[in-house]
Amino acid sequence: MHDVIPKLTAKDRQRSLGRLAVWWIETFTLIGRGDAKGLRIRHSPEYFQFIIDCYALDRNGRRRFGQVFLARPKGCNKSGFAAEIAMFEAFGPCRFAGWAKGGETYTFLGKTYTYRKGEPMGRPVKSPLVVCLATAEEQTGEVYDTIYYNCTEGYLRFLAGDGMDAGKTRILWPKTGMEIRYSTAAARSKDGGLQTFVCFDEVHQYNNKRLRDLFDIMTQNLTKRGVAADPWYLMTTTMYQPGEDSVAERAFKTAHDLMEGRLRGWEDLLFDHRYADLALDDFADDEKLEHAIYEAYGSAMKSPDGKDYIFLPDGRMVPVGPDGRSAEGWSLRDEGVEPGPSKYGWCDLRRTVKKILDPAYDPNNAIRFYLNSLASAVDAWLTEDMIKSHAVHRDIVDKAIASRDLNRLNDAWQQVVSDTDEITLGFDGSVSDDSTALVGCRVRDGMLFLIKLEQKPDGPQGAKWRVDRDSFDGRVRWVFNHYNVVGMFADTDEWEPYIAQWELDYGDRLQVYPRSNGSHIRFPMNGYKRDVMSELKTMRAAFNEPMRTVSKYDEPDVTNIQLFADPRLIDHFRNGRRKDRPEGYLVFKETQNSPHKIDAAMAGLLAYRARDIYLGAAVSNEEESFAPVRVW
Repeated sequence: MHDVIPKLTAKDRQRSLGRLAVWWIETFTLIGRGDAKGLRIRHSPEYFQFIIDCYALDRNGRRRFGQVFLARPKGCNKSGFAAEIAMFEAFGPCRFAGWAKGGETYTFLGKTYTYRKGEPMGRPVKSPLVVCLATAEEQTGEVYDTIYYNCTEGYLRFLAGDGMDAGKTRILWPKTGMEIRYSTAAARSKDGGLQTFVCFDEVHQYNNKRLRDLFDIMTQNLTKRGVAADPWYLMTTTMYQPGEDSVAERAFKTAHDLMEGRLRGWEDLLFDHRYADLALDDFADDEKLEHAIYEAYGSAMKSPDGKDYIFLPDGRMVPVGPDGRSAEGWSLRDEGVEPGPSKYGWCDLRRTVKKILDPAYDPNNAIRFYLNSLASAVDAWLTEDMIKSHAVHRDIVDKAIASRDLNRLNDAWQQVVSDTDEITLGFDGSVSDDSTALVGCRVRDGMLFLIKLEQKPDGPQGAKWRVDRDSFDGRVRWVFNHYNVVGMFADTDEWEPYIAQWELDYGDRLQVYPRSNGSHIRFPMNGYKRDVMSELKTMRAAFNEPMRTVSKYDEPDVTNIQLFADPRLIDHFRNGRRKDRPEGYLVFKETQNSPHKIDAAMAGLLAYRARDIYLGAAVSNEEESFAPVRVW
């Protein structure tokens, strides 16, 4: 799978300095590490397109993205790729100089590039300061090592005759005011810099205060340079460990907030993540495991027979001919087609498989580092396998997300839930903190779907934020008026007046009670902890079983559960952390102030509880009461 956020159009990519960047890199730089050290660089279509996206411009010639994020599995030469970009930023024509009329040229070290009509032309940055970050004091970092090799043994060494001085910790070219250096020192010592480009390598390791502070100060420094410098930074990584609050984890959250339409008016991040999903039970299936590795690595993996391959929209991996087309006519120009293993790939499938299947190797690490996919947190309520294997209707959700219209995503569930389907509702509300969520559950198959979610924005935007109560009230009433609601449970905290009114208006049509206390809707979760604990166990048991399809003509499947694949709902289920108690366990956020919310999951629990009671499956956990009577 390959997530690019945002997806650029062909027209967007025409307005890019990326073609010039690829020419410059392939002409003047060499591979600086490993078995291929000293060889010329050649980019596969996958990485060619990434460079095009990196250097996309707006209509005025300004950089479109101030931060770029590249996530690839272990061994994909992310550091070498970052070094290529860093050298282009230091020596190359990496900023906009105008639109070509056709025939204009750029010459460097005796090589000439000719611009096409309408193509953006490039110019070097004045006094560029390029900084490469390493996470440990004792290492210069793989990015800087590659740059140093190119400046001392590659084509760029010829600049020494023009005054360039390459050292182990910094590279200077007084003629242009250029400086390249690496950095690992304490964050405070880095304040005051005038960087034009910063490379943060392996940002999943930026998981402690010192490194997060360093990241913050270095990115703050970028704002000091003017419009002409148009500074930016690149992050490379493999998958993060959930709960560490690393820079990588924060970037993933920002990207998905962008995808879901939560960051309106802000679009400064280009996010590119390649990965594969494979259940742990399928690791023993050689064919499935090899397919997943090929999918995660793409063109970085060497093909099995010296051919180039592509992945089709249906998941098949097929070879392509010299014209780049498969036997059926598919090519990378077609929507949904992704690069597969390549004849020019360098990663070894056999060695990767052996490492993944090593009995002494943690399977969660295999998922993170080799499939570049999210592994479960140690204290997660549900594993990633459980969540992903029960997600349904991804195609509908993907189309809604691709439209970049939040309303389409909010209403996507209506394509699969009919007005005759029996459904239950769960509501978990807040006022000025956390999230407020309304979740539905289809009775026949246990499919949970997100109806409405409002979440406190991160940062300054959240200072005066309040939930739109009237909007939620209207949405609840709309669902009751248009769908066959047979039950609704709502946590009473801070929403009592609304819940009381819902009870008055709709209580007569509801067929279930949280407890035998006369209330149809009120479900105070803090007061009904035993019920909550029981339902958490019930839901986890359902997630632990294979998901089943239940048609509208079948009897309800009591132990089935599904998640409509809205990423907001899935994230809230993913964020739940189990906390053991003497009588069972409860589910909480990672920490009290964590930005990773679980309110939609708790609303889902309430909806699923109402369904269980409606189907007669729930175990009553009411406290036994004792009333003394007179014995005659």
